[in-house]
Amino acid sequence: MNELQRAEYLSVLGVASYAPRFVLPLAPEPRQALLPPAVEAAPPPLRQAEPAANPLPQSVAHIVSTPEQADTAVSPPDIATLTGGVPQVQPAVITQVAPPRQEVRPFVLNCWRLGEELLAVDSHEPGAALPLDALFGNIVQAMNWHQLSRQQERLHWPLAQNRFGPIADASEARDTFSSWLEASCARHPVKSIWLMGDEAQKFCTPIPLDETVNNWQGIRVIGMPSLSLLLQEPERKRDLWQLLRVTYPAETEAK
Repeated sequence: MNELQRAEYLSVLGVASYAPRFVLPLAPEPRQALLPPAVEAAPPPLRQAEPAANPLPQSVAHIVSTPEQADTAVSPPDIATLTGGVPQVQPAVITQVAPPRQEVRPFVLNCWRLGEELLAVDSHEPGAALPLDALFGNIVQAMNWHQLSRQQERLHWPLAQNRFGPIADASEARDTFSSWLEASCARHPVKSIWLMGDEAQKFCTPIPLDETVNNWQGIRVIGMPSLSLLLQEPERKRDLWQLLRVTYPAETEAK
């Protein structure tokens, strides 16, 4: 490595090079650094031959007055001739356009796990004073699952509230809660997953909910109205009970 290369490397690394203009006290004797090889001067360019006189008539009046010469005039070569018969096409430049952000307002997910039978995820707006636990307990009682061990968990979105930052994007919420649901089912397998409400069905589902009852790795995934909507519109409870009786005939059988 010569001195020029060394200085360039140090400059890229942000290290300033310093060379004293005189010998410092107690410094070793200076020695000549290795310099880059000398570059030979390029030979002068060859003189180009003067172009031949243009045989074409230069006067417009002369061309008009002698039409027989105009017919025999040599036309300039076209682009296909210069490129060997194939016109050159410039490749199109593709610009990647980022998808628009879909902002998601804060929401809360209430999650219940009933033994190895059910993982229920219910969505509602924060601050809604509704007896959600009581209604879910009535559904569990009607399904004869009241003797199973029950665990409850509450998830908030966004995970960290920032009043000065932008509202969280929908793709971030989808990645967060779908990953949470898959990991939760991997640790504690269940037979059914209830996704109750819009937020639970949009952000927690591991597969598209094309049918009323969907199959995901042997687990039944069912989309249902949220508990808040069932309390606000009680007439929807009849449709939900009919769905549960068709899907769980043994559990809903009167005993």
